[in-house]
Amino acid sequence: MNGAEHQIKEEVCIVRAKLKKDYVYDALQEYGFQITTPYKGNPLLFRLMREVFFRCKLPLRNIWYKNVPSNCKTIVMFDPLILPEYITWIHRKNPQVRIILSYENRANNTIHPDAVPSYVEKWSYDKDDCRDFSMRWSAPAYFMTYKRDPNAKPKYDVLYVGRDKGRAEYLLELEKELQEKGLTTYFHICADRQFMGYKKRYYKKLLSYDAYLELLIDTKAVLNIVPEGQKSVTQREMEAAFDGIKCITNNRGVKDFELFDKSIFFILGEDDFNSVDSFLRQEVRRYSRTELEQFDFYNRINSMIEAGRMDLDGGINE
Repeated sequence: MNGAEHQIKEEVCIVRAKLKKDYVYDALQEYGFQITTPYKGNPLLFRLMREVFFRCKLPLRNIWYKNVPSNCKTIVMFDPLILPEYITWIHRKNPQVRIILSYENRANNTIHPDAVPSYVEKWSYDKDDCRDFSMRWSAPAYFMTYKRDPNAKPKYDVLYVGRDKGRAEYLLELEKELQEKGLTTYFHICADRQFMGYKKRYYKKLLSYDAYLELLIDTKAVLNIVPEGQKSVTQREMEAAFDGIKCITNNRGVKDFELFDKSIFFILGEDDFNSVDSFLRQEVRRYSRTELEQFDFYNRINSMIEAGRMDLDGGINE
């Protein structure tokens, strides 16, 4: 670790809600960043009590808030489960600290940018959200720590893992069409909420990220279906480029991705579906570690930190 990298990791605190097994949280911790959750109460009983406080909007909700370390000069918050009132509380406790809110989700699926205090810097990987809400853009990123080498003889031709989100019927029809071409598929469709898993017979249990990675390196191509009109590069497309796996996607915006290559990405609705089997047989381009490192998650955080320094020197927002 060089001096500048060490300083950033010493002075930056990441605030992110953590799930039972959270690959983003775990990777950031492995990278050496100071990282904390926004709320107290991890044991089940306390989580339930905290949920009652928030859902019923009871007074003294701030008893559940967790502060950042005293040496922190910049706070980078990730949007899942972050509340505007929590941001206000953190700012009041640390008035001199720079606060960055980094969106992992589209703005319409999380804390609305208009509800975020004006002293907070808002960053997103989605250029449409950046345009619509005057947010700053950060390049898509992935974790080098999760980079894997695919199996020489993969078990599946096409893999899909994800929640239903109203697209299950389309996915099942697409799987049928792929199978009719003689391709081997594995589609792991989960309910949108865990308690809804009984509703449809084809729903499967949620996979851990480690289990997903084992499936990913055992397949030729991962399938990615994004909402209509989305053009931002997603994690599935990053995984494909990093791991040397192909990606079948309906995201036409992937053509603007710096790591776009026709041997990696097949675009549904644009490329000839009849040629998907020959696409899968084609040799896939493998990027060098140097080419990939510019998209490593550390560099995403570093770019946000450096942008603030540029502003102090008269720089401009991207």
